[in-house]
Amino acid sequence: MGVAARAPLSPAEAQFAQELFEAHKLTLYRYLKRVLVSREDAQEILQETYLRFLRQPSFDRLRHNARAYLFQTATNLAYDFFRQRSLKSIETEADLFNASGMGSPRWSSWPELALQGEQTRAIIMQALADLPVAVRTALLQHRFQELTHREIARRIGVSERTVERYIKDGLSQIAARLGARP
Repeated sequence: MGVAARAPLSPAEAQFAQELFEAHKLTLYRYLKRVLVSREDAQEILQETYLRFLRQPSFDRLRHNARAYLFQTATNLAYDFFRQRSLKSIETEADLFNASGMGSPRWSSWPELALQGEQTRAIIMQALADLPVAVRTALLQHRFQELTHREIARRIGVSERTVERYIKDGLSQIAARLGARP
């Protein structure tokens, strides 16, 4: 169902609309600029507010409180503007998330994802258990206790360079195990 076209404004209606516009345009613009921040957005919403006013089938019911109608319409249009901008932002973020590859798992495949996570955890735990004690200690202190190479070297009685090699070797062995999984 389409919207019925409004009849052309009578001279009295045109005069009323022009006087209303002139009387409230600056106040309404300032209000919209505070709400929307951007001058361009405020001008666009101001223009749409007056277009909505002009599309009313009759001005009779608006004459007594036309200013309130204008501000309420402008406020509603500003809310719609924010909603649309927010939806675009959410869609953009979702697109970026999906493009990153992180959005590819589907909730319907949750059991498979949980199983894969459990299998990965088991592989990592077994790889850690198989590492020499000094290598495992250096790796875990660095990753989970966030100790520096110097602090770890002091604790386990080796050089910083050895700690660096231990951490690199430990990560390499875990990565090799994860890469070899079926």
